[in-house]
Amino acid sequence: MTVQVEEIDRLISNKVTENSTTTISTALQNDATTTTTSTSSNATLSTTTHASVSLPPTLTLDRKSDLRKSLVFIVAYLLLEIGKQLSNFGLSRANSEHYPVPSSLLVFLTELTKLTLVLSWAAVTREPVRRWQPSLRFSGPAVCYLLTNLLYLAALTYVTPPLWMILIQTRTLYTAIIYLVVFGRRVTCVQVVGCMLVVGSIPLAKISEVQAGHTSLTSPVILLSQVCAFLSTIASVAVEILLKNDERSFCEQQVWLYVWGCLLGAVALPVQVDLTSLTPLLQSVLESRFLAHQIILAVTSSALAGLCVPFIVRNLDSIAKDYLAALNNLLLSVVMALVFPVHFTLSWLYLLSLAFLLLGIWLYERKVTSCHL
Repeated sequence: MTVQVEEIDRLISNKVTENSTTTISTALQNDATTTTTSTSSNATLSTTTHASVSLPPTLTLDRKSDLRKSLVFIVAYLLLEIGKQLSNFGLSRANSEHYPVPSSLLVFLTELTKLTLVLSWAAVTREPVRRWQPSLRFSGPAVCYLLTNLLYLAALTYVTPPLWMILIQTRTLYTAIIYLVVFGRRVTCVQVVGCMLVVGSIPLAKISEVQAGHTSLTSPVILLSQVCAFLSTIASVAVEILLKNDERSFCEQQVWLYVWGCLLGAVALPVQVDLTSLTPLLQSVLESRFLAHQIILAVTSSALAGLCVPFIVRNLDSIAKDYLAALNNLLLSVVMALVFPVHFTLSWLYLLSLAFLLLGIWLYERKVTSCHL
């Protein structure tokens, strides 16, 4: 009897020990599984977080406003741009078909005027100028603007401003290509047709000049206009990217752009003219009030028109700026025919060329989404 009791007690003890061992083993396995799952989850979360932090910020070229909200700058730009074109063309014809001062000096004075006006605005609005950091980012667009301004002034000694504006309106085509290839912005088939019409306006303008008896529109002038249009497109898109994505304030951005413009203009000046002859040249110009007033008008109107462009590009985009240039050319053609009838007339071929240009721009702006490239 005693042996049976002891045997039963031994079996119960072994069963309890086996159950305890199984329970502990199961608990340890669950704990290990939980730890592994937690570690894997943490690793996944850490990897995801690290990846999201390390992603570079995306560039944006979206419009920040519409035409109605930017109407003040648009009207100011159109009026000032007409004044700029007329004053610069008049200056190119004032001194026996030559500028009374080097074109690089005009560019330098224009950039200096812009810089002075922006710094004055910074003082009025109490911008934290001491916190500003010099930037090399704006040197690239400044180089392009310097070259396009010099080419523009040189071209006015050969062609009239309305004709030059038609030649460089291929900026719309170059801008569309950059938007498509570099930034992946979709371009519709209708927009492609619009760009083709813009390009087609150039030979019509050439024919109109030949019919009018003007031989100044030569192949080198057309080639220079396309170089100018391409450089202008590069500068406009680069400035648009900086204005919409750079962390600096709008005022600071403009300051560094015009600082670089002044520095590059100062470098270009001794390349074009001997500095020792510059002082007597300026003295002779100042003796003529008419020439002095023309230079002041050309520099001031160019600077003010140039200051309107960043506002338009920042609120809208580079394409909208090209549209306004085409609209400006329509108004400029009428004024030029009235003010300079000897140098420019409104022929039917020129009007047809202008119609091609405006139709092409209108087609490019249409929101047709049935066909894309």
